[in-house]
Amino acid sequence: MIVVGAVVVLGMFLLFGWIIATEMFQHRVWRRRVEEGDVEIVQALIEEAFGVWRHARAPRDLPTHLWSGVQGAQLVAVTADSATLSAAAEPAFRTEDARRVQVSTALDEAMALAVRLVDMMLYDVPNIRLASVRVDLFATFTEPDGAAMQKPILSTIATRAASEEVAWDALTPAEILERFDSRFTVGSNGQGLPIDLDPVEGELMRDSTSLLPAGSA
Repeated sequence: MIVVGAVVVLGMFLLFGWIIATEMFQHRVWRRRVEEGDVEIVQALIEEAFGVWRHARAPRDLPTHLWSGVQGAQLVAVTADSATLSAAAEPAFRTEDARRVQVSTALDEAMALAVRLVDMMLYDVPNIRLASVRVDLFATFTEPDGAAMQKPILSTIATRAASEEVAWDALTPAEILERFDSRFTVGSNGQGLPIDLDPVEGELMRDSTSLLPAGSA
C-alpha cells in the first residue's frame, strides 16, 4: 500500500508540474507575441481580462454601482500598445426623508469610473504592459422629443509614464484626471455637458478570444 500511495503521489506531482510548466510556457509565448506587436493577441488578452471582471464580485473598497460600470465597459479599439474603452455613467441618488436626492452627478461618477478603468487596464491585465489607455465616458440625455440618448461627457488618455507619477490613493478622481490628457465640460448647474470625441486609434479584430485556450485567465 505504501508503494501504491507513493506512486499515486508521484503521479499527481508530475501531473501538476506538467500543468504548471505548460501554463508558464503559454504565458511566455503570449508575452513574446505582445512584444512583437501582435494586435490580435493584445485584444484577446484584454477581452479575456474583461471576461474575468464581468464574473467577479466587487472589490471591498469599491461601491457596487462603480463595479457595475467597470463590468459594463466595452473595448472599442486596440493597437500594439494601446487600448480605447467606452463606458456609461449615471448620477447617484439616495433616499432622504422619503425623497430621492442626487448625491453625485453623472460627471462625478464618470471621473471615478474612468480612473478605475485606467488603473485596471494599465496594471491588472495579465501579460500586457500597455503604453496608454483611452477611456470615453457616456451619460444619458433627454432629446427634445423625449427620447433618451447617450452622449460623451468625458474622455481621458492616460499614459503609463504619467500614471507612474500619480499618487493613486492620495488624490481624488478629478485630481488624478488632471495628470492625464482629459477633456470634459461642466455646465452652470454643475452637470457634465456633451463633448466631441477625437477619432479612435486602432480597430478590433474578429473572434480574437479564439487565440487563447478556454479559461486561460
